Amino acid sequence: MLSFVIKPLLILFLVFCAFGLVYLRSSFLTLEYSLGDLEKQKTQHLTERKSLLAERTGLLSFAKLQVSRNDGEAFVMPDRLKVVYINKQKGYLPYKASLERKQ
Repeated sequence: MLSFVIKPLLILFLVFCAFGLVYLRSSFLTLEYSLGDLEKQKTQHLTERKSLLAERTGLLSFAKLQVSRNDGEAFVMPDRLKVVYINKQKGYLPYKASLERKQ
């Protein structure tokens, strides 16, 4: 008599556990996707913040130039089209310091 009651309850418990695992896995994946979206949003906000800070410092430095100049003297702003960029070397190059004689 007891086995007739325990077997259906055990089967129901196993089915409930299986559906519970599926639910947990789907909620975990949903959480991962939302975290990924938040990370993307965070990087976008950080880049926007950096650009705004750069713009702010540029405006402040230009404002300092206009305030600090005298009436007789004027500052010349450089032409941005003639700016030369120099690439950095990716490491140190060997320096030849030998005492070889030229023949």
